[in-house]
Amino acid sequence: MMRHRRPARVGDTGEFRLIGILGRMVGAQRKNAALVKGMGDDCATIRPGSSRQLVTVDAFVEGVHFNRKWTSARDAGWKALAANLSDIAAAGGRPQVAVISLELPPAMEVSWVRGFYSGLLACARKYGVAVAGGNISRSTHFASHITLIGEAPKIFISRSGARPGDVLAVTGALGGSLAGLLALNKGIRGALVKRHIHPEPRLQEGRELARVAHALIDISDGLVHEAGLMAEASGVRMVLDAGMFPVHPSAKALAPRLKISVEELAASSGEEYELLASLPRGKASWAMKRGMKIVGLVAKGRGVLIAGLPSRQVNGFDHFR
Repeated sequence: MMRHRRPARVGDTGEFRLIGILGRMVGAQRKNAALVKGMGDDCATIRPGSSRQLVTVDAFVEGVHFNRKWTSARDAGWKALAANLSDIAAAGGRPQVAVISLELPPAMEVSWVRGFYSGLLACARKYGVAVAGGNISRSTHFASHITLIGEAPKIFISRSGARPGDVLAVTGALGGSLAGLLALNKGIRGALVKRHIHPEPRLQEGRELARVAHALIDISDGLVHEAGLMAEASGVRMVLDAGMFPVHPSAKALAPRLKISVEELAASSGEEYELLASLPRGKASWAMKRGMKIVGLVAKGRGVLIAGLPSRQVNGFDHFR
C-alpha cells in the first residue's frame, strides 16, 4: 500500500531553510536599478532617485483581509502587494523597492508560502518593484506586513488640496470588490468574484492625475469613506451623485442575488483600488477622454452629501467596527 507523504510544514522546515527557499525565489527577479543589495545581509541597500521618496506600509492578515477558503496563495500574494501599490498610485509615484515581513503558523504548508511569494513576485514584476527581502516570525495565524518605497512626482499631490468648484472623478467602475466578497460568503465562485481577489492598482492613472489634480486618494475603504477623508483634509464638502457612479459589471450581475442596490455597492465597496480625484472643472473632459467618470463636485462646507441613495447609512470599511 502506498503511503502519501505529508506536505512539508513551516515548523518542520525551520526558519533558515524557509528563508533559503524564499531567497531563491527573490533572487530570480529581474535586475532593478533601485536595489543595490537585497537579501543576505542585516539590511538591504537601495539607491533612491533624485526626487523625494514615498514610503507606505500595509498589513495583510488572514481572517481580516482574506480567507484561505476561497483565496489561493498566489492571489493572496498578489493582493497583498497591490494594496501598497495603490497607495503609491494615490501619491502619483513610481514604486521601487519592497520589504516583506511574514507571520507564519508552524502548521502552514511551505507550498502555500511559496505560492504567496509567487503571486507577490508576479505583481512586483508587472509594476517594476524590486523585493529586497524581509523577515519571518512564528505566529498563530498568517499575516504579511509590506513596506514599499517609491519615487514621488515632481509636483506634490495629497488628499488635502480639493477646492470648491472642482469636479470629482474616479478612474474606474466600483462595487465589484464588495459584491465579490459578499458572494464568496454565500458560496458563489467564479469570474464574478475576480475583482475582489485580484485587484489592479492604477499607477499610470495616478501619475497622470498628479500633474493636473488638486487632490487624490485611493479607494481602499469605499468611495464615500474616501470622499469624507478628502473633505476633512481639504476643509470642503463633497457632493456625490449616486446616479453617476460607474458600477462594475460583476456588481450589476450579483446585486439582485445579494439583495443590495448597485448604488450602495458602488458607494461602500472597499478594496477597489481605483482613485478618486478632485479636478479643476476645466479638466472634466480631459478625465472623461481617459475613461474616468465624474461622480460629483466640491462645494463650500464640510462633510459628504450623497444624492440618490436609499435611506440606509452607507459606510466604508473600518477595522474596529
